[in-house]
Amino acid sequence: MKSIDEMLDAVAKNMQAAPPAKNIHIKKSSEKSPAAVKAPEKTDKIKSLPEYDSLTLSLAKEIAYAVEKAAEQLGVSVVTAVVNEGTNLVLLHAMDDSYIASVRAAQDKAYTAAALKMPTDAALRESRGGSLDGFTNGNGILLLGGGEPLMKGKRLFGAVGVSGGTKEQDILLSRLGERYFRARIK
Repeated sequence: MKSIDEMLDAVAKNMQAAPPAKNIHIKKSSEKSPAAVKAPEKTDKIKSLPEYDSLTLSLAKEIAYAVEKAAEQLGVSVVTAVVNEGTNLVLLHAMDDSYIASVRAAQDKAYTAAALKMPTDAALRESRGGSLDGFTNGNGILLLGGGEPLMKGKRLFGAVGVSGGTKEQDILLSRLGERYFRARIK
């Protein structure tokens, strides 16, 4: 299986060759388990793309495209939601054959990650005896893995939520989206 570094390099290469709107396919890995994945800071190919200074629709599209290409490598169809710092939906991207239920789940994961300024899997752990003890799902809060805040330093830009795979796949893909964001933001 490819590492997140390799996935990001493949996505960056394809993004330089053609805009995300084109239907570009990356060969799927025969290994579908996200077991041994390391998280990058920045890859050379992504560093060569121009940087953003805010979470724009264009950057949200790039994040969703990066998540989609990585999901294809894992053999899953997911929904990706990107919200801004005010938790307003910027982009909702559903891959072909993704679950209908994943649409709301991805939005709620993104909302939760931005509202709590923490990954949703961490919020779930904290709701079980930690700093969020007793915190429950509802009113847009979804304590399941797959939501990552998009931050630089202490500044919140928004969040990404991914739903449609296993909890491990959703966490992996949302982290990839967050790492892609950090590689592209000034």
